[in-house]
Amino acid sequence: MRHSTLALFALLSSASAFAPAKISTTHRSQSSLHAVKNDNNNNQFGNQIEDAKNAFLGTVTAATILMGTLAPLPDAANAATAAPAAPAATTATKTAPSKKAEPVAAPAPLAAEKATVASAKAAFTASQKPITDAKSAYSTASTTSNSAKKGVESAVKKASDLKKSLISANDKLSQAKRKQYKSNNENLINVLSKTVESTKVQLAEAEKTVSFAKSAEVNASKDLSVKKSALESAEKTGANAKKALASAEDKLSVATKKLQAANAKAAKQAQEAKKKAAEKAKKEKQKAEKAAKELKKKEQKAKKQEQKAKKDAQKKADKAAKELKKKEQKAKKVAQEKADKAAKALKKQQKKQKEIDTAKRIAERKAAEAKAKKLKEAEQTLKALEMKKKNAVVSEKRSEASIKAADAEIASAAKKLADLKK
Repeated sequence: MRHSTLALFALLSSASAFAPAKISTTHRSQSSLHAVKNDNNNNQFGNQIEDAKNAFLGTVTAATILMGTLAPLPDAANAATAAPAAPAATTATKTAPSKKAEPVAAPAPLAAEKATVASAKAAFTASQKPITDAKSAYSTASTTSNSAKKGVESAVKKASDLKKSLISANDKLSQAKRKQYKSNNENLINVLSKTVESTKVQLAEAEKTVSFAKSAEVNASKDLSVKKSALESAEKTGANAKKALASAEDKLSVATKKLQAANAKAAKQAQEAKKKAAEKAKKEKQKAEKAAKELKKKEQKAKKQEQKAKKDAQKKADKAAKELKKKEQKAKKVAQEKADKAAKALKKQQKKQKEIDTAKRIAERKAAEAKAKKLKEAEQTLKALEMKKKNAVVSEKRSEASIKAADAEIASAAKKLADLKK
C-alpha cells in the first residue's frame, strides 16, 4: 500500500500525467471557410481526437493507481485492537542475557489511514484541474459549434436570397426581352443581363460558402463531441476521486473509533491491572511482615543458642588449653631427654669415627709403603730383565725364542709397574 501511495505521489508531481492535452481554443472565423483552411481544420480535428485519447488514458491510469492505494488494509482493526498488550508476569528465574537489539521506531497510530486520506485528497485535487480545463475546452468548442451553425444559417439565407434575386432578375430579363419588339429597351436588357450574370456568380460563391460552412459545422460538431467525452471522462475521474476520498475518510473515521475503543479498553485493563497489582502488593506486604516477625524470633532464638554455644566452646577451649599445656610440658621433657641421649650417642659415634679414621690412615700409610716397596722391586726387576735382554742380544748366544720370551717378561713387568703407579 505504501509503495502504491509513493507511486501515486510520483505521478501527481507531474501535472501532465493525468491532465488532458491542451486543445486549441482558437475561434473559427468566416475566413476559415476557405478550402485550404478547411484542410487545416480537418488535420486539427484529428490531432484533437488523439489528444483526447491520451487524456482519457491518463485519467484511467490515475484512477487505477488511486483505487490501488485505497484498497482495504489487512488486519487494520486487529492491529489497532491488539495494541494494549497484557503485562507480562514477573518471575524470579533469571533469563540468559540477550543481545541488545537496535531500537526500532514504532509506526504512528493511523499513519497508514492518514496517508491514504492525504493521497486521496491529492488525487481529488489533481482531478479538479483536468475538469476545469475540459469545461473550458468544451465551452470554447460549444461557442465554435454555435458560431458554425450561425455561419451555416447565414450562408444558406444569403444563398436563398441570391436565388430569389436571380429568379427575379431572370423574370425581369424575360419580360424585357418580350417587350423588345414593342419598345426600344436594349439598354435595360443589357443591364438586366449583367445583373443576372453577376447574381449567378454571387450565387455560386454563396453555394460554395454554404458547403464550406456545413463542413466547418460538421468539424465543430465532432470537436464538440470529443470535448464533451473528455469532460465526461474528467468528471467521472473526479467523481471516482471524490468517492475514494470519502471512502478513505470513512475508513479513517472507523479506524479512529476502533483505536479510541482500543485505547479505552487498554486504559480499563491497565486500571484493573493496577488495582490487582495493588491488592497483590498489599498481600505480599502483609506476608512479608509476618515472615519478618517470624524471622526476628528465629534470629533471637539463634542468638541465644549462639551465646550458649560460645560459652560452652570457651569452657572446652580453656580445658583443652590446660591439657595441651600439660602435654607440651611433657613432650618438652621427653624431647629434652631424647636430645641429651642423642648428644651422648653422637659423642660416642664421633669418638668411634675418630678411631676408625686413625686406623684407616695407618692402613693407608702401610699400604702406601708396601706399594712403594713393590714398585721399587718391579722397577728393579724391569731393569734387570732389560739388562738381561741386552746382554743376550750382544752375546748372540740365545735363540730368537729366548729373546721373545725376554720381551714378554719385560712387557709384563712394565705393565705391572704401570699398574702400581696408578
